[in-house]
Amino acid sequence: MNQHVCAIILDYFGADKTKQSVLSLVGQDLETVYILDNSGSDSASANLRRTFAALTEANTAFKIKFLTAGKNLGFGRGVNFVLAHDRQSESPHDYYLLLNNDAVAGPGLVSGLLSALKIEPQAALAAPRVVSSDPSREYGIWYHRYLGLLLSRPGRFRFHYFTGCCLLLPRHLVRETGLFDEAFFMYGEDTELGWRLNRQGKKMVCVTDVFVEHEYGPSVDRSSFFYEYHMVRGHLLLSLKTAIHPAEIPFLLAVKYTALSGRAIIRCLRYQAFIPLVAFFVAWLPLQRHYGSTTLPSQAR
Repeated sequence: MNQHVCAIILDYFGADKTKQSVLSLVGQDLETVYILDNSGSDSASANLRRTFAALTEANTAFKIKFLTAGKNLGFGRGVNFVLAHDRQSESPHDYYLLLNNDAVAGPGLVSGLLSALKIEPQAALAAPRVVSSDPSREYGIWYHRYLGLLLSRPGRFRFHYFTGCCLLLPRHLVRETGLFDEAFFMYGEDTELGWRLNRQGKKMVCVTDVFVEHEYGPSVDRSSFFYEYHMVRGHLLLSLKTAIHPAEIPFLLAVKYTALSGRAIIRCLRYQAFIPLVAFFVAWLPLQRHYGSTTLPSQAR
């Protein structure tokens, strides 16, 4: 195999899941698998190190490199951290496979994705089918810029993107600042990447004959303040990032305010707690700082 391919897996309190994810990559024509400790917890880090020690002794046929930043960087910044480490190494890889630690690779995943990028030289990245309990997301997602809905079909005010669950991309796609926009901590960075590539006229392909099995659902408690805050914050940031013109931003935010406040009230009733509503209001506080620093895609092209 002429291409040098590595995988990047972020661990967040899931050493056992990470182990299964790594083992599913055996025989997938990889040179290296990077594991980033993204938990920011001493106990979780110790557990991951024990798992990592066991993995290095297995017959994986690829190098396993353990990295840590000493804290939880979030998803996008964590991926960028590993990408920067590899690009600054003596032998950077040609392709990067991003894989969630709760996803398991199907047979021929890497070779199938690589072949697709060869057949479609204009393609910026390739994604497999994502097999999960939610079949509507198997071939990617259509994001509604105004309502913040994740849909399975194209339509007005929607654009298509692939989740960060599993992506294969060439090194030249990675900017000096990284792949993902680090304004997002979690939820929304893969959506923004899809929007950015769409606006740049770059093609993204779904390779339907390869797949990953993904344990659909968030890696944190859905009823927690942490989840609610970052979910709302991600949608608000997307209002800024996906605006075609600055004049559109107030309308995007107004509609999102209505949609997200309604969502928060429904979730308060479901969980019999005020956490979703509190998180909704708190998420708006840092909006002004990001508003001032946001570069619109139409201006950045």
